[in-house]
Amino acid sequence: MTKFNIGDQVKILPEVQTLFVGAEGVIHEVAANDRGISTLDRYVVMFKWGEKQIFYDVQLARIQR
Repeated sequence: MTKFNIGDQVKILPEVQTLFVGAEGVIHEVAANDRGISTLDRYVVMFKWGEKQIFYDVQLARIQR
């Protein structure tokens, strides 16, 4: 089972080496690891400006509204 689901609001964690640190977006697609390793689950995050980027489970934090 994946940590995040489509529609979840997430924030990119500061430990990630990317221009998207601190940006908030919505999970658009989920690709679970085929060996069941949850830390290797991939998530496509869509940002409010329409761009999509792929992140791993450990690079994201759920935003509680």
